[in-house]
Amino acid sequence: MDMWACANPQTILDGVKKPGWIKMMKDCHMKGFFVTSFDVTNAIPIEDVAAVKHILDEEGFEMIGIGVPLGHPEGLDTPCYTFHEGWHIRHDINNELVRWCNAITPQLVKDTKKCMEEQREVGIKGMFWDDDLRQGNYEGDVQGCFCDDCIAEFAEKFKDVIPGNFSRESLRPVIAKDPTGLDEDQLALREAWMKFNCDRVTYFMDETNIDGMQNGIMVMHNGDRRHGIDIPDIIKVVPDCLFRVGELMFGDESFEKPGNKRALVAGVLKHMELMGDVSRIYSESTVYPHGALTPENLRQKIVLERKCGIENINLMGVERMNSIHYYNMLRDNYERFEEIQKEFTLDNLDLVE
Repeated sequence: MDMWACANPQTILDGVKKPGWIKMMKDCHMKGFFVTSFDVTNAIPIEDVAAVKHILDEEGFEMIGIGVPLGHPEGLDTPCYTFHEGWHIRHDINNELVRWCNAITPQLVKDTKKCMEEQREVGIKGMFWDDDLRQGNYEGDVQGCFCDDCIAEFAEKFKDVIPGNFSRESLRPVIAKDPTGLDEDQLALREAWMKFNCDRVTYFMDETNIDGMQNGIMVMHNGDRRHGIDIPDIIKVVPDCLFRVGELMFGDESFEKPGNKRALVAGVLKHMELMGDVSRIYSESTVYPHGALTPENLRQKIVLERKCGIENINLMGVERMNSIHYYNMLRDNYERFEEIQKEFTLDNLDLVE
C-alpha cells in the first residue's frame, strides 16, 4: 500500500519552512505528492512548479502534477478565465452557460498540451487531470455542450445515424437519466450524443498523452458515459493510464448517513471493474471543506477503500486536513491499513455497514 498527498504548490513551499512538517509527512509514510501544477482558472508559474519539484526530490518524495483543465462548475457564479481563441464555455440544453466549465475544443487541448510539455521540461513525469475533465456535472441526465457550434458539429459527424429532422430540441427528451420509453430512433440519438461527448474526453486524454509523462484522469463519483467518461475507450488510447476512482461523502454528515457507505463502495467497485490494473488506481480520500470529515471518519473511509482493494490511498487536499490529529491517525494506523485485504465485491455489498 502506498500513501499519497495532494497539495497546492504554496502548501509545500510554506510547509518546508515549518519545523517538523517534512518529518510529519514522512512519519505518515507518504510516498509522494500530487501537486496542482496547471489550473485553467488561475495560472501557476512554472517556476513554482520547478521549485516544488526540487524540494520534493531533495526530500525523497515522488511528484505527479494535477491539472484542472476545464474549470470546476459547481457552486461558482462567475466565469473567471483568460480565454484564448478557439475556447468557449460549455452550454446546457437550454443554451445557457454552465459557469466555470469549458467545452473541450481542439484549441483548448493544444494549449493545454503545450503547458504539459513545459512541465515535462522541469522534470514532472506524470499528470493527473482533475475531475472537471468531463462533459457533465454530478449524476443527472446525459450532458455535454449544447451550444450552436457543438450541435452543428454533432449533426455533421453523426448525420448517418441520427434522425433527419434533428435539432437541439430533439435531444431534450433523449438525455433523461432514465431512458425508459424511448423509441429506437431516440435511443440511437441518445447513444450518438453520448459517444460524441465521450470522444471529446478521450481525444483530450489521447492528445495530452505525451512521451515521458504518464497520463491520468480523476473520475468523479458515479461518473460514466453520461458525463463523457468512457473508461474502456480511454484505456485504448492510454494503455498505462492512471485512474482515480470517484467517491463522495467528504464530511461527517454525508459519511455517517445510513446507506451512504454502501453507495460509496458500490461506486468505487464499479469504476475499479472498468479500470482494471489496481496498481494504477487511486482513492479519493477527501476531506471537504476544512475539517469536515473527522480523523476517525477519514480512518474509517480508508478502511472501506482498502477493503475495496485499493492499493494507493490518495489524500485529496492536505490543506483541508487542518489538525495534527489527521497526521497522527495516519501514522498510527498505517500498518493496520497495510494489513487489510480486499473484502468487498459488487455481489456482497450487504457486508458494508
